[in-house]
Amino acid sequence: MENTERDFTESFQEIALNGPVVFIHWLIDEGTQMVDQITPNIKRIYGYTPEEVISGSVPLLTIIFEEDRKKFQDTLKLRIASNSPFWESFYRIYAKNGDIRFIKSYTYIKFHAFTSKTSIYSYLIDQTENDKEINMHVSLEQRWATAIDSAKDGVWDWDLKENIIFYSKHWKSMIGYKEHELLNELFEWRKRIHPLDIDKVDIIFNAHIYNNSSFIECEYRLLHADGTHRWILNRGKAVERNENGLAMRMIGTHVDITERKAIELMLKERNEELEHLVEQLKDLSNTDPLTSLCNRRKMIEEIKNAQNQFDLNKQQFTLAILDIDYFKNINDQYGHTFGDIALQTFANLLMRQISSPDVMGRWGGEEFILLFHNKSALETFHQLMSIQAGCNDLLKYRMEQVHLTFSAGLYEYNNYELLEDIIKYADQAMYRAKSLGRQQIIIHNKGLPVM
Repeated sequence: MENTERDFTESFQEIALNGPVVFIHWLIDEGTQMVDQITPNIKRIYGYTPEEVISGSVPLLTIIFEEDRKKFQDTLKLRIASNSPFWESFYRIYAKNGDIRFIKSYTYIKFHAFTSKTSIYSYLIDQTENDKEINMHVSLEQRWATAIDSAKDGVWDWDLKENIIFYSKHWKSMIGYKEHELLNELFEWRKRIHPLDIDKVDIIFNAHIYNNSSFIECEYRLLHADGTHRWILNRGKAVERNENGLAMRMIGTHVDITERKAIELMLKERNEELEHLVEQLKDLSNTDPLTSLCNRRKMIEEIKNAQNQFDLNKQQFTLAILDIDYFKNINDQYGHTFGDIALQTFANLLMRQISSPDVMGRWGGEEFILLFHNKSALETFHQLMSIQAGCNDLLKYRMEQVHLTFSAGLYEYNNYELLEDIIKYADQAMYRAKSLGRQQIIIHNKGLPVM
């Protein structure tokens, strides 16, 4: 598996340097477009350096041929609005020397939850030489006939006046039939559309028939001769309309995208797994491993958020620092393993007594820090008194009762003060409580001595 992944990475790097496919990653953030990654082979194929495109000195959209630019933008907006992440498209771009190049692109959109950013991944394939060769050697009618006969994609041609539809042999073979095994009738297609997709297909086709859309593009499942369903990308366009704008003839293609859909599903599942792992890592980075409370870093973040809330709506909060009394004696008398049990037991008591949105964390050693939202110091004092009472009979070593108490300092935030000062004031009050004999809860005031 490792060798396969290494070979894949090396082959991708080689293609990025010398291959015919250009990969571009760009971002849309509140309407602003920015390219942040592009493969080096763009210089060899189109003449632009990656630096020119990434820096914005050559804006990405200005490269696209004028007549194709609006269609490209409209398609992109439609895809983002409809949350449809994959599509293929054909358009022309300018090479740096002014030549017009014909492009086939495969694009994937990644929508970032809870942000304004949208990531777009595009693979550009130059088909200029193929287009030139067809234009040089084949007339319009010959080109259409040749395209039907040689295209790997299935082709359909629907005469709505006569309600007759032509399916190319590749269209039929795509769903497992020989050319003579299917009639050129509309029902041969419609009866094979998956029941869960038929309404969507009808809406998209009817919108184009009644001239309410510029083209047809939809993905749906089509029944194969072997009993399975294949995912199909159907594209088409009206080539003839009557005086009322109704489509009289439409031509389009079918592309089997079953493998792509399977890859999409695999990528979605892999992304979900990765997102789950990221959440787990995030939880680990915010959690004290011994007590499962918030760690020091997370508590600092919570205090900053509380300050921001005060700035916005004057929502007060109280910070408390707790220190387990005579904890060193517990470690010395009963051992460090029991000391860890004492910390876990005390943490469990806090979790039972304190509920959201209030937050609690281990500050370090035997010190704990508590953040009480929208509570005064006096309200917090009474709650900590209740917790202090809950420490009775909390801890036993074998048959021996272990006395567990704590000293606490409180500071009620009601002014614009620095984070360091908030913690310092609560800490000063806590040391004052210890100096008064421990098992005390002291509310900070400006008259406290500086420790």
